[in-house]
Amino acid sequence: MPAKSIRYAAAGIAMLASTAVGHAQVAPSPAVYRNAVATYVKTGDPATAVKPLLGWDRKGLEAVVADTIASGDASLIEAAAVLHLEIGVAIAGISTASSHGYLELGERLTDGLVPVNPDVLRNLSAQRKEEIARTRAAYLGVAGSAFLSVNDVMRARPFFERALKITPKAPALLTLKGTADEIDGAVINPADSENTTMKSRADRERTRLLLSADSLYRQALDADPTYALAQIRLGRVQFHFKNPKQAGEWLAKGSAGAKDPTHKYLAAMFTGALLQEQKNIAGARAAFEEALALAPRSQNAIVALAYVELISGRPDHAQSLARSYTGTPNSDDGWWAYKNGTLDNAGLLSLRKRVRK
Repeated sequence: MPAKSIRYAAAGIAMLASTAVGHAQVAPSPAVYRNAVATYVKTGDPATAVKPLLGWDRKGLEAVVADTIASGDASLIEAAAVLHLEIGVAIAGISTASSHGYLELGERLTDGLVPVNPDVLRNLSAQRKEEIARTRAAYLGVAGSAFLSVNDVMRARPFFERALKITPKAPALLTLKGTADEIDGAVINPADSENTTMKSRADRERTRLLLSADSLYRQALDADPTYALAQIRLGRVQFHFKNPKQAGEWLAKGSAGAKDPTHKYLAAMFTGALLQEQKNIAGARAAFEEALALAPRSQNAIVALAYVELISGRPDHAQSLARSYTGTPNSDDGWWAYKNGTLDNAGLLSLRKRVRK
């Protein structure tokens, strides 16, 4: 992901401070909350917008969220939800519990976009109903992906399940759910099992999860044959299944069609791993260099490239990369937001565009 994309770490630390009880700079009130939302809409800067809310406890936030929903102002409700999403994503790499709290309140706001009054709901146009559904599902997808980005699959899964109940055939959501299965499956190593029975059980579970991921990626491609991320992740699953030819074909196809830099980054990382496995060190180096060019602060790309340099007899290059790794500041860029490329950046950008001026 380009450096311009997310500068979250410093903002995240500041936002995390807002979870401290008893240190509120301004007493919680609907007016202060609405002004914070208005600041976010105007400036697009969640760190600036959240400053008046520092120190508010859960009870205070719940009260102003309820007031916002009761206002019936759809624009205000949606903008407030996206601000909560920004905060939740920002602090996911610092405190998943605090992040979950903000994202949960944001979900409550998106649910509030659906009119409670049955007459009002009945009179909504089909277009508006679809728009609300897409917004709610997109919010849930991004929220879940924030936890995937820090490998907290358990927290991510319920968001994807709820999103898919709203829009069951959304390619992005199917791919995110598949990614959760892929991550859980890939970390299972049957060889680490203590006995034959446990090894067999682990092997079955690993296969089940990876097959589920494969199926979900193919469902995403049935809905949109051009969806590059599903192609890229399908290539990764084939890699896990030790099908290098199919893995390479899917990765090449996904990389060629990818427009999102995050997706290109993933394709480069996965391609590098595939080529390294095939002992194509020069090809692996080129792929990891491409990944690093796309995400200069990616610690995964730095480590992967350093290892390739080391095993290819270039320890000086490896040491230089290692020094850049240890010296990379995390103070002004949320490295976790693209550590493993699972944050739904496209979904986040689309929601931002809807509410920012």
